[in-house]
Amino acid sequence: MRLLLALAWLASDTVSAATEQPDKRPDIVLIVSDDGGYADFGFNGCKDFRTPALDKLASQGVVFRNAYVCASVCSPSRAGLLTGRHPARIGHEFNPPQGRGDTGGLPLPEKTLAAYLQQAGYTTAAFGKWHLGTAQGMTPNERGFDHFYGFLGGSHDYLPAAGRRPKQQSMTLNGVEEPLSEYITDAISTRAADYIGNQPKNKPLFLYVAFNCPHSPMQAKPGTESRFSSIEDGQRRTLAAMQASLDEGVASIAKALQQRGKLDNTILWFINDNGAGTYWNFDNGGLRNRKGSLFDGGIKVASFVRWPQGIRQPGIQQSPVSSLDIAATVLAAAGVPPSSLHGAQDGISLLPHWRGEAAAPQPRTLYWRQGRIGAIRRGDAKLLLIDEHPALLFDLKTDPNETTDLLPRHKELAASLAADFTRWNRLNKKTAWAPTSQPGVRQYDPASPRDAWKQRAARETSSAHDGE
Repeated sequence: MRLLLALAWLASDTVSAATEQPDKRPDIVLIVSDDGGYADFGFNGCKDFRTPALDKLASQGVVFRNAYVCASVCSPSRAGLLTGRHPARIGHEFNPPQGRGDTGGLPLPEKTLAAYLQQAGYTTAAFGKWHLGTAQGMTPNERGFDHFYGFLGGSHDYLPAAGRRPKQQSMTLNGVEEPLSEYITDAISTRAADYIGNQPKNKPLFLYVAFNCPHSPMQAKPGTESRFSSIEDGQRRTLAAMQASLDEGVASIAKALQQRGKLDNTILWFINDNGAGTYWNFDNGGLRNRKGSLFDGGIKVASFVRWPQGIRQPGIQQSPVSSLDIAATVLAAAGVPPSSLHGAQDGISLLPHWRGEAAAPQPRTLYWRQGRIGAIRRGDAKLLLIDEHPALLFDLKTDPNETTDLLPRHKELAASLAADFTRWNRLNKKTAWAPTSQPGVRQYDPASPRDAWKQRAARETSSAHDGE
């Protein structure tokens, strides 16, 4: 039945007409996939399988060829996504530790996108993976979501009674545990679509749908792998089947929005949370390295946005965007004034570009910090700083896969980038917990005079102008 509904929606090329609503602000649906490769989606060049629902939606919107997330692992990426603030700025730099009381999570002073929209009159709901804390005060219903169905940790079995761990067999519905009764990707999308269908049309809606697909464990829905028998590689065949379930789930959500009458006045934003997982045959599009790395393979992701009533010129955008831009953009579209926000936002609103009021976003500077590893991209130049090791400089326009270190030939540019990074880093907080999953990266205090970046910047800027 799910597949038939998905095919029915895909067969329709008509653009839904939004009926007159007392509140004409857009609905907002943020869909996140988990650990997928840059080229594991049809709209981003997947060669061995398609994702027809995502591809159709992407063709009607803006596809970001240079979309970056603010962190290379799951939890800090989501912290930045839902607050619009860089995870290093708020101390949420690594995945929180587990098994020690589970007190780690999104710092309580931070407000989520959902909380702002809730205060602005939106109905808010989250479905799927949370991974931003399980302690009191940190769960979705306590962070701005009226409704939550999903799981609080970082991973989950896909199949009921799969036998990994008892906790992996249950889901949480508004704080109450209930058994997982169907393939988890279906459960998430079905609950999301049903929720959309049950909401009044005269009140705007914000949905955060965070699929754990295709994060490990790699478990396809029984019977789906046979649809991809032409794929010889067993890992790719399993991935294709998992992605098919994700894609059909997105189709059911789009169908529900269409039936609601607001599909074309919905900001539907899709993004993957970080680079391809290191444990499977994902296709990261030739990018260097994978999840956990600050090479582009860990932070450059598949992403698009669709909003026919708000985007004048759909197509391909090459200029970089950040996952931090999502909060800034949708809050502006919802009419939430910047003066009401808690702390500085680190993203920019894309509304002026979408409305034709401004050209494509101008060259900008993006920053990352992950313990004693840092990176900065300014225009096409990217500097990677790795603990006490020599820095690496790349030209991403001519070398998108970061194969050739240009630092020996462009020391002045490298020094300027290092100085910019150091200035930005002064605004950040000490990480709230040690990186338990990354034993080679030490806990990092930006105020420490022994910091390698400060020493390097001092040495390099002593003989080179820093651009100020």
